[in-house]
Amino acid sequence: MNTFLKNTAILAVGLLSVLSSCSGDFLDNKPTDAVDSGIVPVPSNAGRIFNGAWYNLFEYSSTYANIGYRALMLQDDMMADDVVSRPMYGFNSSYQFNDVGMPANNRTAFAWYLMYKTIDNCNTAISITATGDDNTADFRHSQGQAYALRAFCYLHLAQHYQFTYLKDPSAPAVPLYTEPTASTTEPKGKATLEEIYTQIFKDLNKAKELLEGYVRPDDKSKFKPDVSVVNGLLARACLLTGQWNEAVGAALEAAEGYTLMTDAKTYMGFNDISNTEWMWGHPQSVSQSDASYNFYYIDVVTPDAYNSFMADPHFKDIFETGDIRLELFQWMREGYLGYRKFRIRADQTGDIVVMRSAEMYLIAAEALAREGRLEEAVKPLNTLRNARGLANYDLAGKTQERLVDDILLERRRELWGEGFGITDILRTQRSVERMPLTKEEAEKTYDCWQQGDTYREYNPEGHWFTSFPDGTKFVPNSVYYLYAIPEKETNANPNL
Repeated sequence: MNTFLKNTAILAVGLLSVLSSCSGDFLDNKPTDAVDSGIVPVPSNAGRIFNGAWYNLFEYSSTYANIGYRALMLQDDMMADDVVSRPMYGFNSSYQFNDVGMPANNRTAFAWYLMYKTIDNCNTAISITATGDDNTADFRHSQGQAYALRAFCYLHLAQHYQFTYLKDPSAPAVPLYTEPTASTTEPKGKATLEEIYTQIFKDLNKAKELLEGYVRPDDKSKFKPDVSVVNGLLARACLLTGQWNEAVGAALEAAEGYTLMTDAKTYMGFNDISNTEWMWGHPQSVSQSDASYNFYYIDVVTPDAYNSFMADPHFKDIFETGDIRLELFQWMREGYLGYRKFRIRADQTGDIVVMRSAEMYLIAAEALAREGRLEEAVKPLNTLRNARGLANYDLAGKTQERLVDDILLERRRELWGEGFGITDILRTQRSVERMPLTKEEAEKTYDCWQQGDTYREYNPEGHWFTSFPDGTKFVPNSVYYLYAIPEKETNANPNL
């Protein structure tokens, strides 16, 4: 049995145990497999409850293609511009806008309950009160981490279930729960984006207060938010709400102490939480590796896997000569352009990246550019460009709009495969853009790498799904870009 199939068999056992513990009830308040039912919500257990909430977010699964939050990150990139789907199991429906936007779809339910189960566990940790000797630094740090994770979850929900805040802050999005649910909990209606972001900022400011002085003991603890992660989340939230100056300050503070990669060898892999750029991530080990299964989709080289996330050939065209990331492209398989950014490790595990300092420099650059401070904006942009082997950005003759567009292009180059594809399109109120190969491009031939390190000549493969499922053209602010609330949730909650 090859390693991929062996891992599939092992995961099947895990899926059965997880699925047997899940119900479809409204905001099922029963502890998930990640938070043991015997854990009493007392100060000494706050850390265990946070750990369980985090484990639920990244390890809970419903199918092989729905394993934790990393699956949603993959889906978000498959829905956007720069990934071409090699039609295989898993995310081909996402490429065709034919899953998470449908209320009765399994992935729709997975996406919703994954977030709300995690929020409910965070609410349990946050609800704990401590006095006297119980009010320890460990307790305060664990509770701060729960506040940060809850803010992260609501930030995800605000971006996926309604159009951007800058379009309409009063738009209704999703229910807002800040206390643990019980069988008697009255289901809530949708809170507005304004209400949700108010809670996000409140949570992040509280997290920053509680995490003062917290230092993670080692890289394997990078799943626990510290002040740098909280600042990173503040930077994201400020960018989404148009608070440009605040976004700059939070982003640059967050990036301090995280050294950027400068060579292609280090850049290739994205599987090691000890990477000096990684601020936040999910570590994996042989004994805890279900989330690693997601690599079988985005790793284009591993034999006998799905290898379904290929690059649009036009994506390569937006890279400049000298860029270290160009070395990651390779024609392969049946004529697809592979982007060898993600590689599973030899032991079939791979850590999951959630936040990097490179993103922080891009946030600072974009926020400064949108505020009209062009000379200042190129400084953080050049910090990233220089690390990637490029000269300083030439600002001469560039308008504010052109600089913002170029920074957004840099986001696409830098953050490919990390889950920002469709949310950046929603945030900037742009349209998905998928350009099929021209006749001349399609008639070219390339020597394509094959498993076993042989090569075979193929014509290139590019985008093959270039309109919405109903045949209409891609447009900005389309409901096809949003997640749907699952049918069983709307049936159970009359207030939605």
